[in-house]
Amino acid sequence: MNPDVAKAIPELAASGALPPETAPRLLRVARGELLSVHGELRALLYAGVLMITGGVGLLVKENLDRIGPVVIAVGIGLAAVAALGWVIAKAPPFSWRAVPSPNLAFDYVLLLGVLLAGADLAYVELKFTPLGAHWPWHLLIMALLTGAAACRFDSRVVFSLSLSTFAAWRGVAVALLGSGLWNGSGEAVRWNAIACGALFAGLGLALARTDRKAHFEPVAVNLGWLLVLGGIGSGIFAPGGTGLAWAGALLLAGAGLAAGAFHARRFPLFAYGVLAAYVGLSRLVLEPLKLGVSGCFWFSITSLLLILGLLAAQRRMEEPL
Repeated sequence: MNPDVAKAIPELAASGALPPETAPRLLRVARGELLSVHGELRALLYAGVLMITGGVGLLVKENLDRIGPVVIAVGIGLAAVAALGWVIAKAPPFSWRAVPSPNLAFDYVLLLGVLLAGADLAYVELKFTPLGAHWPWHLLIMALLTGAAACRFDSRVVFSLSLSTFAAWRGVAVALLGSGLWNGSGEAVRWNAIACGALFAGLGLALARTDRKAHFEPVAVNLGWLLVLGGIGSGIFAPGGTGLAWAGALLLAGAGLAAGAFHARRFPLFAYGVLAAYVGLSRLVLEPLKLGVSGCFWFSITSLLLILGLLAAQRRMEEPL
């Protein structure tokens, strides 16, 4: 509630500076009588999508023998077509710029349709094995189709799903099939995560530079850096000098990201960088301490300093230039 604004609105309406028809609504907002539930509705819609997809999985599990695999596959496919058909009917014209959603449910019905299509494809692959031993390729197919849907219908939620599905394809393909440049070891998965992260970060920068779906850039860059830092960080627990080398790489990568993000005033990336650098530094510091009592003191003191530093940096970034 803002008493000064509430007092000024009737005066502005009386003087003609404010249209009379908008004054009552603004007055309700100023008095705190009109509250937005947009965030709550989006959360409910997202929860509804998760519940529907979870219910589909439960339905398949409980009724597989009674209904039969063909009927289940067709039913899930029809549900996906229905959701995506509604999205196509309601979608605004395509544009490389940001396009407002025609209604609140649009993105979530699109997400539901994509998830149902992915579930149907996975079910068909499980029961009928059209791809055989090369079944992870269906993840790549879904990643490409989901990315196309994200661009056409301008959905950052679906775009993030596309990128994560692509990363899952590389992880599954390398870990299970031993394809690619390595032989399916943990080292191969690690390098694939780093490579996917670099690819996503580069894609985000390309989108921003070409002004083609530039509002997708934060999604790609944030996920890319999470993969890069996660891939590097997965190596710090290796024994001996290998783990220390990965810890040093994590420290350098995190510090570099934090410095660049602070300059660009992008706090999420700054926080990723600081946390990564902290983990790498902790590994280097605690190696000679053998994780004894000194390690407890290290974490208890430095974690508090870390939180205070992040809060101070966030306030600094929010200050006007």
